[in-house]
Amino acid sequence: MNSIKNYSNWWTGEIDWTAPAGQLLDKFVKSLPADRSFRVTVYGSAPLQLTVDRQLLSADVDIFSDDDEDLSAFVVAAKLDKIHGDLYIEPGYKLSYRTNPDWRQRARTVQRGNVTLTFPHPLDILIGKLNRLDAKDLKAFERVIEVTGHPTAEEFKYELQNAVDMFRPAFDKELPNRCPENTRRLWRESFHAEIDLRRDIIEPAIARRRVGYGETPPGYKGALRFI
Repeated sequence: MNSIKNYSNWWTGEIDWTAPAGQLLDKFVKSLPADRSFRVTVYGSAPLQLTVDRQLLSADVDIFSDDDEDLSAFVVAAKLDKIHGDLYIEPGYKLSYRTNPDWRQRARTVQRGNVTLTFPHPLDILIGKLNRLDAKDLKAFERVIEVTGHPTAEEFKYELQNAVDMFRPAFDKELPNRCPENTRRLWRESFHAEIDLRRDIIEPAIARRRVGYGETPPGYKGALRFI
């Protein structure tokens, strides 16, 4: 890809605080204790509503503390949890958000009172949706592409190469890893094509990784039978 370093620059990260998710986040920020600082990342569908299209609605706003603090008590105290409204804050942890490991490099960070809020780039939000990819998630892909023209299939292949470890088998006692299955489904429904995960994502990623190790890339097929 000739412009691989610049193709993600279509996102300005301007936040629409008047959108439903923005208004809810403002309420949450104002409810937090004022005698200390907080660092919070917003993930899930909310960043797409706030920075791409306010019509991309979701029932919840997913957040986690960058310091891995449990924010549940603050959400409940502010009555912004699930039992108090149709639109609510859903607190999680950093491990809840699986995406490109370099996502922070292109995220947008803003200061709101004593809270530093981080909003991942839409590309990284979309990658995170491959864990589930229900009808709402597919709609988000389609709407982002419709509004911005991105990501193209080639751009998203490159992003998934950088997130290649998402395609590893699940740990014992963990739910099955649906990323391979969901990626194939995404290609059929959003890019109207088939994708060969080994050829298009896994092998190029491992080749780049081994070059970084100073090794000559060997064959991959034996190591990738789970795909």
